[in-house]
Amino acid sequence: MQTPQIFISYSHDSSDHKAWVLKLATDLRSNGVDASLDQWDLVPGQDVAVFMQKGILIADRVILICSDKYVQKAEQGVGGVGFERLIVTSEVVQNLETRKFIPLVRSNPGDVKIPRFLGPRLYIDFSGEENYKEKLEDLLREVLGTPANQKPALGTNPFSAELPSEGAALRHVSSTGVTQSGRRLLREPWYEAERAAAESGLANLGLIGHIEVRTGLHEQIAKSQLDLLNAVRKSQVRFFGWPIGIVLENNEEYKPKPLGDGIRAEISINKDTLSGRQAYDYWATRMNGDFYLLQSLFEDTREKDRLYFNTRIIRATEAIMFASSLYLNLGVPPEASYSMRVSHRGLQGRVLTSAGGNRHVFPSVSHESVSDSEIVIEIGKSSELMVDYVRRLVEPMFMLFDFQEFHEDIYTDIVRRYEKGQVS
Repeated sequence: MQTPQIFISYSHDSSDHKAWVLKLATDLRSNGVDASLDQWDLVPGQDVAVFMQKGILIADRVILICSDKYVQKAEQGVGGVGFERLIVTSEVVQNLETRKFIPLVRSNPGDVKIPRFLGPRLYIDFSGEENYKEKLEDLLREVLGTPANQKPALGTNPFSAELPSEGAALRHVSSTGVTQSGRRLLREPWYEAERAAAESGLANLGLIGHIEVRTGLHEQIAKSQLDLLNAVRKSQVRFFGWPIGIVLENNEEYKPKPLGDGIRAEISINKDTLSGRQAYDYWATRMNGDFYLLQSLFEDTREKDRLYFNTRIIRATEAIMFASSLYLNLGVPPEASYSMRVSHRGLQGRVLTSAGGNRHVFPSVSHESVSDSEIVIEIGKSSELMVDYVRRLVEPMFMLFDFQEFHEDIYTDIVRRYEKGQVS
């Protein structure tokens, strides 16, 4: 096995804390882990920022020792911890499923155990000194790729002959949005087929920038095309522009069409029409409640190469409001959960700014074209946790615009106002 390279990120809380970190690093090296630590590897005259950046980027794994002061500094973006947060966040944004970063909790009696930018990652709790050896073994096994409990080989289903047909098969999805077969729910073939059809229609208009929304229930339902249409109609949120799941029943070309597995609608408006507005809207839903949307960017009807941060927050809010209402209108119980994935494409070269003059943001440009964010939402808690859900969906995209961040109060104000029908 190749020797794993480890970088240790921590805050200099006290001499005792530094000594504890030194002991941990020493124990790691004694057990075959090439741990890098500033107490050894950073010398006078050396560029501190370069040391931190290089250490994190080249490491196989990064250990973040989350004391209460470390979490505070990370949240406030101050000192070396604040600088390291920017580097770590950039990597997390590019790969939300990365396991490179391992949080360790020590000297942290507060409720917030790890910094927000790490998301809901599982941490190793080193709070009790009496458990140090046990937790060190857990850490070593993870870093060295030798789990204590090896996953057994998959056997044969003894009841395979009794399974229902594929169309009626029950859906089993974990709390993280992974199906029983190990595939992420929102990457199943149906979504990819809808995406291909929608992107073809978008390309016919010569448009590139768009938002894509995918949702999928974690439990199985079976509804008729009429059930789906009525639920979509009832679930539209008509506070801002065209609603998600727009139903234009008086237009033969644009009205939803019943299909064998659900319904689909495509609205393609060229700029030479009477409206003078070039826009594209495509949505589809099927009998098991899966929903797909691809929509051209509202910004392109006003200013090319712009992205309005407040508009993006509003659209994410609307997506959650629509999806939660859709499933409730389909008779799904409030305690059920669904996965939601929001993707923005065509970001490269766009300038992040604000719609209207009430909110100011320093313009910044994205050098990346795509941002994907995926979360799991409990239907009955979607309103209560709306601000957090929305932030988790759009914050990774804003990070692509020169590490742009917005205070939670801004999210709260925009989201809660929009829920009341007030667009800001």
